[in-house]
Amino acid sequence: MQNGISIYAGLDSTGEENLALLESAAALGFKKLFTSAQIPEAADDEKFFDEFTEILTTAVTHGFEIILDVNEKNFAQYDIEGITLRLDDGFTAQEVAKISHARKIQLNASTVTENFLDELIEFKAEFKNISALHNFYPHPWTGLDTYFFINQNQILRDLEIEVGAFVPSRDGKRRLPLREGLPTLEDCRNFSTDLSARFLAALGVNFIIIGDGQPTQEELQAVAAIDGDEIIFRAQLISNDLNTAEILSRKFTRRADVAKSVIRAVEGRQYLKELGGKIPAEDLPIERSFGDVTIDNENFGRYAGEVQILQDVLPADGRVNIAARILDEEIFLTGYLKPGQKFSFKFV
Repeated sequence: MQNGISIYAGLDSTGEENLALLESAAALGFKKLFTSAQIPEAADDEKFFDEFTEILTTAVTHGFEIILDVNEKNFAQYDIEGITLRLDDGFTAQEVAKISHARKIQLNASTVTENFLDELIEFKAEFKNISALHNFYPHPWTGLDTYFFINQNQILRDLEIEVGAFVPSRDGKRRLPLREGLPTLEDCRNFSTDLSARFLAALGVNFIIIGDGQPTQEELQAVAAIDGDEIIFRAQLISNDLNTAEILSRKFTRRADVAKSVIRAVEGRQYLKELGGKIPAEDLPIERSFGDVTIDNENFGRYAGEVQILQDVLPADGRVNIAARILDEEIFLTGYLKPGQKFSFKFV
């Protein structure tokens, strides 16, 4: 995934802090920079222009794709070659279609409608130059509903339009004026940046941008590590068995046939065969709960080594060991794991 950062000229981050963030993000492989030409809190026009120019110049030097948020009033002022313009509300479909033939643009993924997209088709828009980026929402409780978000993404994907969204910084300096975080999804407002990014990846976005302008180094590293093809679950390892620990350190694929009560991994049994060992049974099997990670032991015959994530409460079974447990705040992510999708565990 080509993920991004945000930097805002004229606010409370110094020019040195902004440039340091660009340097750090570039070193970690970030490819996108979001910034805005419409920041009402930036009261000093001269300061804004000087910082804005320096941000853009440095970003170009480091090879960032610059995504600039513009409206219909200031569009002409920033119609600069090489910059992707995110067109905020106010542009007609005919105007957007015309612009798309000359340059790369982004639609507002949070407000676009099927009728608007139909009009883009009618006006023969150049869809290879069109992507989409959701809004962020500074005001608490106004972020997008997750199911609305999923629906918006689907109508864009039907036209093969890539979609991005914002995650907040929780531990860094949150942006003025409210300092309540800049998430797209309200559910993410007080999540860690890491969990927010893994949630958006699970929902299938094509790229993720940190909305706040001064994330921590740890938050940058977490977003830089996101792989859109895999969901990583943070978990606690319970088992002391070495073969179990080795198997659970590997990458898995959810089976295509969806079971009612568990998520079944394709590879567990094969991994056990490769190790040439066995999984001994636990002395006192206990009831299995939602979020438990289990592995079938030697008493289950040919199923020995099978890895499952519980989606229900199931009775104790002497043939099944509880090997790990997904952290409580992350169990919800299991509901977004699709058939055929990769997943793995990060033990904490």
